[in-house]
Amino acid sequence: MVHRQDKGGGPAYLSRTWLLVWFVLQWLVLPVAVALVVLWYVCAFLANAFVDSTPRIDYLGYIYVGPRRLAREWSRDPARWEEHFRALLPKLRAEAAKVSSPGRAGYPLRARIKYSITHARAEHEERSDFFADVAFIVFAHHYRGCGPEAARRIARADGWRILAPGGQMAKNMVPDDDQGLGLAIPNPRHNSTPPSGRP
Repeated sequence: MVHRQDKGGGPAYLSRTWLLVWFVLQWLVLPVAVALVVLWYVCAFLANAFVDSTPRIDYLGYIYVGPRRLAREWSRDPARWEEHFRALLPKLRAEAAKVSSPGRAGYPLRARIKYSITHARAEHEERSDFFADVAFIVFAHHYRGCGPEAARRIARADGWRILAPGGQMAKNMVPDDDQGLGLAIPNPRHNSTPPSGRP
């Protein structure tokens, strides 16, 4: 159950009734979901199977409603949402600094689950697979109350590149504003300044 915001363009607010119901039910549902995901990976490993499509672990982080998120979703105060989004960006930057190499193995597990970390084509590099930017899908529950335009403005001011909805991020597409924003930043471990071509 969702309710549209008064101003259009942003993701809908969650119903307060549904928030309370899910906040209670999730403590039963999420452990079962985690157990099923772990079982899937164990079975795939034991079968020595290579599967192109795997369960999305990051979705568990998306549906989890902790006490702080419950309070934020309940309040619907745009200033509170903007403050939360501003505080999120340094956390994403810190996770980007931990990336050892582009690719799943180089990303911290916590960042893959909590922030859906991946990579995107670097803006100024011809060899963009090697100098890939670190990219995140910031789910709508991080900016629902202030809207995607305010979130983009805050991210740009902090030095992030905004990925267009429908664009490419590794093997995924950048989601629509109702589901999340694609943000990218040059990998801190690589110098992504384009070569001048001069000796």
